Amino acid sequence: MVFVGNVREVPLGEAKGFVYPVGDKKGSTRPALVIHLEDGLYAFDGLCTHMSAEVKWNRYTEKIWCTMHDGMYDPKTGRPFMGMPREPLKKLELKIEENGDIYVLV
Repeated sequence: MVFVGNVREVPLGEAKGFVYPVGDKKGSTRPALVIHLEDGLYAFDGLCTHMSAEVKWNRYTEKIWCTMHDGMYDPKTGRPFMGMPREPLKKLELKIEENGDIYVLV
């Protein structure tokens, strides 16, 4: 489990970036996003499936956005719906503690 933060740090309609280990011998990490939507928290790998550019949360469109080629992903499923990406973002499993601490299970 990797500590991401506390629910209080991710207001409704916002996202928080973090990194998580990929599990290789080098100790490599990848960027990720946790997004707070009305029906809960969602987390995804933070690299675009098209050319591995880092994705961002666009709070104005409420979509996950890759600025490299204007790719857009659905924040609940990670599926692309606009631009060059064809594959969905990897969804990360979350565990929320009673005190609001957020962990990603890797």
